[in-house]
Amino acid sequence: MWHEYGMARSGLYRSRDGMLCGVCKGIAEYFDLSVFWLRVIAVVAGFSTGIVPSLVAYVLAALLMKREPW
Repeated sequence: MWHEYGMARSGLYRSRDGMLCGVCKGIAEYFDLSVFWLRVIAVVAGFSTGIVPSLVAYVLAALLMKREPW
């Protein structure tokens, strides 16, 4: 995870250009994973554990994670 200026970015942030609040994309960038597969895992986990708990966890993550710095 290198920034465009060659410096490593530290910390977990919501992505500014994510699909829905940027939570999945921010987590995928932090752990250097494919955002597509992380979203698939999130949807499967949502349906297997129930929609409400997963939705609450996603909203909490969106509220607690800072936005990606410019």
